[in-house]
Amino acid sequence: MMLQPVELKTPIKTPNGEIKTITLMREPTRRDLKQAQQITTDEEEQVWHMICALSDEKLTIEDTDALTLADVRQVMEMFRSVAGI
Repeated sequence: MMLQPVELKTPIKTPNGEIKTITLMREPTRRDLKQAQQITTDEEEQVWHMICALSDEKLTIEDTDALTLADVRQVMEMFRSVAGI
């Protein structure tokens, strides 16, 4: 089940092309959290690792660095909603 995409206010350019939306392919699981925790102890970075891993757009952490703060807010709100946080 693909979840509702977030329309970015400012598209980002990635090596895979221009990204205009971010869509999570499914809800995050405990396994996703465990994998993110193996990469970093920083909770916010763990969330971004999960967003990237679950994104239909195959985002990388470096790709997310190009997001505007307005789009960061939108994506984080979507993730929190999907994760039940």
